[in-house]
Amino acid sequence: MSNGFLGANSRFKQGPDKRLVDSAFSYELECSKYMMQGLSFADLSHVMTLHHSGVLSDDNTKLLLKGLLEVHAQGEQAIALDPEVGDSYNNRDRYLQKQLGKVSGYIHIGRARREASTIAWQLVCKEKLIELHKYVIQLGNVFNNVIGEHLDTYMADFTYLQHAQPTTLGHYLQGFQMPLMRDLDRIERAINRVNQSPACSGSVNGSQIPMNRHFIADLLEFEGVMTHTRDAMWAPDICLDIMLGLSSIMTSLNRISEEFIIWNSAEFSYLELADGFTRTSVIMPQKKNPYGLAFIRGQARSFNGVMSAVLSTNQTISGQPDNRLYAYGEIPRSIDYAIQCVDLFAGILETATFNKKRLAEAANDPFIVATDLCDMLVKHSDIDNRSAHKVVGRAVRNAYESGDYGFSIESIKQAASQLEIELPAIPVDVFEANFDIASLMSLREGLGSANPEQVKMTIKQNEQSLEHAESVQQKYQIGGFEKRVLTKTEDYLKRLEGEK
Repeated sequence: MSNGFLGANSRFKQGPDKRLVDSAFSYELECSKYMMQGLSFADLSHVMTLHHSGVLSDDNTKLLLKGLLEVHAQGEQAIALDPEVGDSYNNRDRYLQKQLGKVSGYIHIGRARREASTIAWQLVCKEKLIELHKYVIQLGNVFNNVIGEHLDTYMADFTYLQHAQPTTLGHYLQGFQMPLMRDLDRIERAINRVNQSPACSGSVNGSQIPMNRHFIADLLEFEGVMTHTRDAMWAPDICLDIMLGLSSIMTSLNRISEEFIIWNSAEFSYLELADGFTRTSVIMPQKKNPYGLAFIRGQARSFNGVMSAVLSTNQTISGQPDNRLYAYGEIPRSIDYAIQCVDLFAGILETATFNKKRLAEAANDPFIVATDLCDMLVKHSDIDNRSAHKVVGRAVRNAYESGDYGFSIESIKQAASQLEIELPAIPVDVFEANFDIASLMSLREGLGSANPEQVKMTIKQNEQSLEHAESVQQKYQIGGFEKRVLTKTEDYLKRLEGEK
């Protein structure tokens, strides 16, 4: 049995049972790829803060910073992970003991394992959320481009997968884009949450060791400090805010992916996917399966399980390991999956070919203008909408029964007579305007309607929102973070050694 585990020859007489090692400890190590680099940053900044606050001597600080910089340069792969030792933090601690000797023990002054792990986790989540934010911006631009190409591509809108009203493909796609535009705000809020420093919180309620919390926050480029030390260690809403944003994005992607899978079917044939986003059948050579869309759909459903797990594990009483244990790996991994899906769907959307002929055929459904006929009757008379609805509905019924599909002024008058509803005279040009889709779109002048001018206005508004989101990207400048932290450390060490 190894003596490398925490508590060996002190609190514990013997090491962890193999069953604990093979289960819980092994599970904890699965998140190491997300945590190790952040733990290095946490150690470097903590040592500088301890010295800055007058806790560590110059000599010990120099030894620690030199040793920590060397370990960082060796890379994460230099630290062999042994589940018998425990989690990522303990494995790193054992390695530091071997490389730095007894001086490594000073790193733990005034800091719990949970603090270092939380710092590492927040740093990696921030980096990945900013990356996700960038990809959602790119997808928003792809939407704008595709929507702009289809301002006058006419199609049938759907409810219950049945023809509802005529619309344009541009307006229809814009309905899927809008939640993603709001998702940018959700991601930014999640970034703001993880961008508050939990550092120098002591165990959970502060420490008698003097440490400047704002100093270490600046070193790690956090925007501020989570003031309450206990909250900083156990805040459950950070996990939930991140997962809410991810789940919203995946819900948006799932909805349109489901739609496109249906549209890609032979029965619809509304669009064809580029070869690069499909996969053929092993046994049926004629097939071109929408595999990319199916993958997104599957990931979206998997997110439901992760969201439930993160919510449930954060509902335990505070101060429990499972409050954050399951989030260390699951949330960074989920952000990675979300990035993949957003990027994948952008590729699918910008390379898909829409079948304008089939879409237009659906828009020519003889009964698809039923709602517009109701609106026309109300607009050009004092008839109430319920009566108009009855008249048009009866005309549809008559058409189905007679086999003479479609509307005419005579069929509308006949239906009104059957219902003993008096109709005003309907000018022919007013009536026929409801059957020319282009004219019908122009009649819809309300904000956010399918009128091409309104769609173009929304494109412009979304362009402005995307430009704002790009400015947020510039604000964070996540690229080069590692180099900046290492430069700060090297400069601090030079000052200690008296170098100019």
